[in-house]
Amino acid sequence: MDDGGGGGGSIRLQCRCGFKDDYSLDDTDDGRFYCGRCYGDLDTQATAVDHADFQTPGNLSFHRVSQPTKTPAPYPIPYPGQPPAAPPFEESHELGAQVRRRYVEGLQVILQRQLQVLVERYRVGALVCSVAGTVWLRWVAASKVFDGMWARKVLAEAEATQRLIKRSASGGQQEPQEVKCECADEASPRKDRRRVEFIFLRSLRTMLPLYSTLSICFLSCHIAREAVLPTDIYRWAMEGKLPYVAVFTEVDKLLGSPLKHCPLNARQLFRPVRVIGAWQLEAAAGFIAQRIGLQLPSVNFYAIAQRYLDELSLPVERILPHACRIYEWVMPSELWLSSNPARVPPTRVCVIAILIVALRVQYNINGQGIWEEICEAARNGGGSDGDANLAPSMKPDGGTSEEFGTKELLWTLADAYDKIDVAHVTEINK
Repeated sequence: MDDGGGGGGSIRLQCRCGFKDDYSLDDTDDGRFYCGRCYGDLDTQATAVDHADFQTPGNLSFHRVSQPTKTPAPYPIPYPGQPPAAPPFEESHELGAQVRRRYVEGLQVILQRQLQVLVERYRVGALVCSVAGTVWLRWVAASKVFDGMWARKVLAEAEATQRLIKRSASGGQQEPQEVKCECADEASPRKDRRRVEFIFLRSLRTMLPLYSTLSICFLSCHIAREAVLPTDIYRWAMEGKLPYVAVFTEVDKLLGSPLKHCPLNARQLFRPVRVIGAWQLEAAAGFIAQRIGLQLPSVNFYAIAQRYLDELSLPVERILPHACRIYEWVMPSELWLSSNPARVPPTRVCVIAILIVALRVQYNINGQGIWEEICEAARNGGGSDGDANLAPSMKPDGGTSEEFGTKELLWTLADAYDKIDVAHVTEINK
């Protein structure tokens, strides 16, 4: 560098191409130096300072050597040779997804099997299958069982419940820490996994109960205007004619998938504790319809009333038209499904009540039980006439034909009652 005051010194720089040269401040226009051979940037910037401020004896020579940037070393692995364990939540989430998929698919094939029996064995219209499919999909969607946060919510609620139970059992005092042996520590993960499995299963059975398949069957028959009553579904399920109680033995075969994808077997997943009654079944169907937003019609009064009259061996042509007139005139709210299991009466009882009113009007049976007493006396007395003790106002109009029709009606009802009573006693003895 030049020693004169305010004079321009020199700086010696070396380019990456190996060319060395001396540069002064006059060799730069934009504050940077460039190689005289390859015209490359020398990565050195000139600063606007007065060299008189820095009294430096002699010439200075600078040699720039570029060094490669060191690659940072990776973080040490705690356990070499073993992959890091998955977080507990991810493992629980995967476990919940397996149990949920198996449970929902199993309920779906059980419902399909029940509909198949209704169509093939009990001559129900095939329309119920398409109706049941739509109801089932909307019911699963409304239950939010496939919500992304389902597993997290279930585990959080179970943990909160467990803490509350422990706090209640200890009376609000903190329990001393237990000393666990090594074998207990080894068995703890298996116990925790088993507990999580049944926590998920309990949640699924609450959101999609096993009996919901029976309720959807009845609801589909109701929408399709079939003369199927909740008492029918209950009786067929109890008798084993409708797959429900023991259908868990067929689930693996119906699904056709190996059991290794789900840690719980079909017996644990799909074996029902009991068969709900007819009232609860009807209320469950009403709840499902309300949950998925269905606007249901009333029961098919004509078909159900005709079925009752056929079972009782009563003249359909004479009684049914008058019963339908009473139904259209009254239109009771009890003929619509309700989600209230304590509602009295259920729909079938309301249909029977309308039929009883039609029978009393048609056959002039309005004597406060007098006709029933005459019928019973005639049956016990071998068919003797009991009209002699009747008041004139209580005698039927129209001569002996009307009287015979009324007595025949009462005898037919009494015989039908006896048959129903005998069948009920026989079923109980079985």
